[in-house]
Amino acid sequence: MNLNGNTQKEILSSLASLAKSQDIVSDEDTLVQDYLEREKESTTGFGNGVAIPHARTNNVKATAILFGRSSSDIEWDSLDGKPVNTFISLLVPNDQGDTHLKLLAKLSRQLVHKDFVSILKNGTKEEVFAAINNVLEN
Repeated sequence: MNLNGNTQKEILSSLASLAKSQDIVSDEDTLVQDYLEREKESTTGFGNGVAIPHARTNNVKATAILFGRSSSDIEWDSLDGKPVNTFISLLVPNDQGDTHLKLLAKLSRQLVHKDFVSILKNGTKEEVFAAINNVLEN
């Protein structure tokens, strides 16, 4: 769950490396570029120290969610103007736009709930997995 990096690009590279190691994407560098292109559209820093970097691209083999935390606060141009240290990455194949929007909407709505954010920031791997699964199943 620990991501290495001190900048937005380094964190996105760590997420891309994780995605490639799990065989979720075809190419790690392409995913970093996909993330960066998405960030240019608008920030994925939703506030409360949480960002949801995401990509919908042909580079993604199957829908997946990655989670990680950084040991340092990362400047992310977040909606609340504060740095980020907790990341939920959504990766969706290009032809599954509806899935992409539904997952993003469900997760982003939960970021106003202190209990959910607390689990993301402090929970064990099992607690985080259960909390995210619970959100997505409802």
